Amino acid sequence: MKTIIKNIEFPIPQEIFKKYLIYAKRRIHPRMTSVDQEKIAQLYAKLRQESLVTGSVPVTVRQIESMVRIAESHARMHLRDFVNDDDDINVAIQIVLQSFIDAQKYGIMRTMKKVLQRYLTYKKDNNEFLLFLLKQLFQENLAFQRNRYGADRVAPAGSVIKISKEDLKSRARQYSVLGLKQFYESPLFRSRELKYEDKFITQVL
Repeated sequence: MKTIIKNIEFPIPQEIFKKYLIYAKRRIHPRMTSVDQEKIAQLYAKLRQESLVTGSVPVTVRQIESMVRIAESHARMHLRDFVNDDDDINVAIQIVLQSFIDAQKYGIMRTMKKVLQRYLTYKKDNNEFLLFLLKQLFQENLAFQRNRYGADRVAPAGSVIKISKEDLKSRARQYSVLGLKQFYESPLFRSRELKYEDKFITQVL
């Protein structure tokens, strides 16, 4: 029996995914605006200043170039013609900056995390990202049931499947996403017909 979960997207067919990759590679070439470049330049100056103050390993031009490439790749992934300051740039900054800080000595690492916290805390897509992690947990739960009980014994449509709040919290913590209350109260969470009760998140099959 094939189980369909409302509002939970399963992996797209491989052929469609191949076409998406070919299209993005051949047709999408995102460009950065002067505003985007200025934001990265300001961050570079800030990091150089912090390196002098804390004695940390200095940031290099190559790391800044990595930010640009990641931002462009993130925009290409979303099929955008221009790099988005509120999304692509912030994602690139967070990835490169976290890697740069993790390479420092422990004491310097703690100091730099405090000083650069506003760059590291990218919350715009946290709800979308948490929904993605939640979908993963639901899919893993179903896969476990299929392997253990067989496809014919998996709960039929209309049944309720539960995911522990702690499981989602633990999964989110792996990606430095803390505090899930905003997600549970968001329109995105409610629009997916999810329910947060006691220690579990429930979804109707």
